[in-house]
Amino acid sequence: MTNILYSIDSIDKIIKDTKPSKVCIVTSKPLVKKLSWAIKKIGVKDVNIILIPDAEKAKEWKELEKLLTAFSTLNLDRNSIVIALGGGTVGDITGFAASIYLRGIKYIQVPTTLVAQVDSAHGSKTGINFIGYKNQIGSFYSPLATVVDIRCIASLSEEQIIDGLGEIIKAGFIKDRSILTLLDKQNVSTIVQSPDLITVIKKSIVVKDWFTKKDFKDVGVRQILNVGHTIGHAIELKYGISHGRAVIAGMLHELAIAESLKLSPPSIRVALEDLLKKLGIKMDTTMKADWKTIVHDKKISGTMINFPFIEAVGRAHVVRLDLKVLRKSLD
Repeated sequence: MTNILYSIDSIDKIIKDTKPSKVCIVTSKPLVKKLSWAIKKIGVKDVNIILIPDAEKAKEWKELEKLLTAFSTLNLDRNSIVIALGGGTVGDITGFAASIYLRGIKYIQVPTTLVAQVDSAHGSKTGINFIGYKNQIGSFYSPLATVVDIRCIASLSEEQIIDGLGEIIKAGFIKDRSILTLLDKQNVSTIVQSPDLITVIKKSIVVKDWFTKKDFKDVGVRQILNVGHTIGHAIELKYGISHGRAVIAGMLHELAIAESLKLSPPSIRVALEDLLKKLGIKMDTTMKADWKTIVHDKKISGTMINFPFIEAVGRAHVVRLDLKVLRKSLD
């Protein structure tokens, strides 16, 4: 599995050990200035920098084509290394491009947002959105290393922190209750300064890696990581909110559905609502998912969907659910 490192300084050793023919950094224009210190620490004199758009605009077919064209223009070969420096979208499209260019070249993930550090940069999933739906085209492709440096998230906004907390909260509810215990003492306005933050990040990564190692190709138990995502992705696309906030909204909706189907007790939803209050995360409970988006979920097979749900705090399960039952419960 992927080597996880906790300082950008460690990239220098990877470069010296692998002796790549060329090194290329893929990032966005705002990050070039904001993270100039990180680019300098990578320590490559003739590093090439490719700029792609911010946020979900990066994960489009036309941007993938531009990125692959840039790889070719720079004459990257199979001994080159590409470094994805940015949030989840930068990591997703860069990893996908690296996986298909010359049938696979080496790359390193350097996630610079909280949500990417705890979730999207791990698990080897890469990809882009397609015809308006999330992550419809992609591959499983592991980086040489994933470098999680908390200096990269020191200046994140509260909304960006909430984005990351969505996946962290999910990790606590599906596997590791100790994450929730640590979060119980935090607030979105102060957590970046908390000495507990790195512990929370590492624990969340352990949860993600546990499921990934059990089910790399995402056909079984790994689908538990999609708690909150069936409804959350649809809400994210409809309202344009952050992924993590959408996951929280999805968890609230899915817990209500699981309650109606007698799969989860009401106490779990109450525990989530109480934690959100303590953290200072306010949610718009009026957001609803469109069914036409939900039916593009990757967990659907024929008329059934693999529906992950939380059965107890720290424990989750997947059931095969008829789509008609899900739609009725959603309504």
